[in-house]
This record gives sequence, C-alpha cells and structure tokens, in this order.
Amino acid sequence: MKYGIVVDSGCDLLGLPNQAAEHIQFTRVALKLNIGEKVFVDDIDLDIADFMQKLEAYPGKTGSAAPSPQDWLTAFEKSDMVFAISITGTLSASYSSAQIAARMFRERYPQRQLHLIDSLSTGPEISLIVGKLSELMQQNLPFESIVQRIEAYRKHTHLLFILQSLDNLVKNGRVSKIQGSLASILGIKILGTASEKGELQLLHKHRGKLGAYNRAIEEMVKRKFNGGKVIIAHCFNAEMAEYIKDKIRQSFSACQIQIMKTSGLCSYYAERGGILIGFEA
Repeated sequence: MKYGIVVDSGCDLLGLPNQAAEHIQFTRVALKLNIGEKVFVDDIDLDIADFMQKLEAYPGKTGSAAPSPQDWLTAFEKSDMVFAISITGTLSASYSSAQIAARMFRERYPQRQLHLIDSLSTGPEISLIVGKLSELMQQNLPFESIVQRIEAYRKHTHLLFILQSLDNLVKNGRVSKIQGSLASILGIKILGTASEKGELQLLHKHRGKLGAYNRAIEEMVKRKFNGGKVIIAHCFNAEMAEYIKDKIRQSFSACQIQIMKTSGLCSYYAERGGILIGFEA
C-alpha cells in the first residue's frame, strides 16, 4: 500500500469513504478507557451505550490509557508513506507514544516516509484533517507536497465543544469539583474550544436550552468561518446536532455539513449530550 493514514481513537472516524479506501490504508489505533478496574478497548466493537451507562454509574476515578509504541508501529508498517494523527498531547500520552514509534519506524525502514501530527485537538477536527489528507493522497501528490499542504490546512481548522455535564472531567481531575457541581446544580452548559496549545479552554457558560448552541455558531463566525466544511459529533444528542446544522445552513446554505456519533474517547470526555464541532475557516 502506497499511502497510509493512522489515527488514534481520538478520531471518531472508523474508516474512509469507499472511493478513498481503495487507494489508502486507514488504521485506527485504540486507546483504552478505564472505569475502576474494568478496561474498555476503544475500537470498532465498543458498545458506546453500554460504556456510557457504566461510566455514569461509577462514582470513582476513571481514566484512559494511550496506545503503546508497538501499537503505533504495527499500524505504520502497513504503508510506505504514512501520515499519523494523534489526539492532543495535553489530554493523552498517545502523541508521545507515537513519537517513540516514529523513531523506531524511521530506523527500521529508512526508505519509507512518515509525518506525525499532534492534532492539538480531538474528534471532528481530526476527522477534517483526515478528510483533507485523503483528498490530497487521491491526487497522487509527492509526500513532501502533502506535508506542506496539510500543515497549511491545519491552520484553518478549529474545534468547539458544548458540554452538558462536567462530572467526568471532575473525576479525572480536569475540572474542579466546585465548577462541576455548579454546572450540574444550575443546569449550565459549557461552551469551550481547543486552544492553540491543545488545552481545553472554557469560553462561556449558558443557562437555558439553546443559548450555548447559538453562541457556538457566533464563535464559529468570530473565528472567520465562512461556509467551509463542518463536522458535528454528538454523544447521544442528535436533536441538537441537527439544530446546529440547520442554523448554520440558514446563513451558509451551500455549506458541507456531516453529523456523526462520538466514539469511545470523545464520548468519555464530552459525556452524554455533549457536542463537538470541527470546522474550516
């Protein structure tokens, strides 16, 4: 296989469209999700509904474990020209693990090529990068040309998220118990973004059913969104995903918008009702 795209399960995509899949080896390396002593592998077979029920019922600490360097290396070895994308290194050790694997790969296969990307993000923003990579690969471009173009493209992608609960972020130490309790008691929805350093950055707090979703679209425009591609990932909240899609279409009728369900890791962080929006600007 000439080209390969390797992602970890911070990416919700489970595969490429049929046309792209004929030309590109796509591999998704699974993180592990821990609820107490029980370990869930975040692969294509993970039952998200069952996982979320167990997560919500468990009162103790939860966490995630990055793929091993060998997991990444095995995926890299499937292709001659590899592009690998990890969830932001501030949330997971997956990028560090991929760096180790990349060094091993280059030493073992000096004639092959690999470009490793810390997405500084997760979910639908990674999916946008994968989509662009597959487009460039199908043009049969030289490796270095794809590197240059995908790095330029990344400067124009963004992520926003809307959370209805902060319980799990409290459990794994990302948010204080006071912040989490206030959000739960007051029915506050949190609008946030992935910062330039790949950190979770809280932007606004909203009460009421639609305020956070409307504000998210305003934030998209503020970040120079002008009708580019959008991917909306939701954790059991198809209604609000469709609402955001319809609101965007009111101002950008020709916009390409895709809705998908969050896979395990993004469901873990977004929690039930969470929405993640990746978009081009």
